[in-house]
Amino acid sequence: MPSINRTGSSVSKAWCSYFLANRLDPQEMPWDDLYALSAAEHRAIQHSIQQFQLGEGSEGRRLLDRGRAYSRAVGDPQFSDALSLFIKEEQRHSAHLLRFMKAQGIPELSSHWVDSVFRRLRVLAGLELSLRVLVTAEIIAVPYYRALGRATASELLRAISNRILQDEAAHLKFQSSMLSRLGALQRPLLRRLISRLHRLFLVGTSFIVWVEHGSVFRAAGYTFEEFALEALWEFAALESPAHHALNKRLAASRMHS
Repeated sequence: MPSINRTGSSVSKAWCSYFLANRLDPQEMPWDDLYALSAAEHRAIQHSIQQFQLGEGSEGRRLLDRGRAYSRAVGDPQFSDALSLFIKEEQRHSAHLLRFMKAQGIPELSSHWVDSVFRRLRVLAGLELSLRVLVTAEIIAVPYYRALGRATASELLRAISNRILQDEAAHLKFQSSMLSRLGALQRPLLRRLISRLHRLFLVGTSFIVWVEHGSVFRAAGYTFEEFALEALWEFAALESPAHHALNKRLAASRMHS
């Protein structure tokens, strides 16, 4: 996984290399697992996994358009390349979930109001706010996939959830590196304000997620407080001092370039 101790285009190049290598990772899922979900397990996860499968499959066209515009503006074509590879990895998660759903007789959704709201927010926002909406979903995904892996006795679903969790750890670092670059020249007061608004958005989103997906969390033994605290911990890690230090280094390098 790329280190944050890089600047500018070297960050993008390192992430491109990471995503390409991860795509070739030979880790296989136990697709021959014949476990059939019980009626109770179906009720606990069906509505929820349908939504997450839909969300993971986004094409991200507008986000990619904004990423390409930023790439051209800063002379770093691999910024948008890394963003594209990241989206393809998300789509791989969607494909894994869909394959599991088909094996369990769970129908695919074509749309859902929560997914539509998140997509609309990304459409209306610029690149940085689009990424912050996206990173909110990534933060929520960490406790969610931990819960999903524990919610049933399916070895396959546990393996899929673990693989997605492994990828999400890198995704959060990737998105943090991008947000650090975009916010490098912002005034400290503005950065703090954006961070606090992002935190409020995360808390509000957590309530919605619990309403929509609480059955999965409860099946895994979570309380709302435990879920929310995990999400806030992931947010705190994203906003760690190491990332703020990178902001300062990037700002200094740009001012002297």
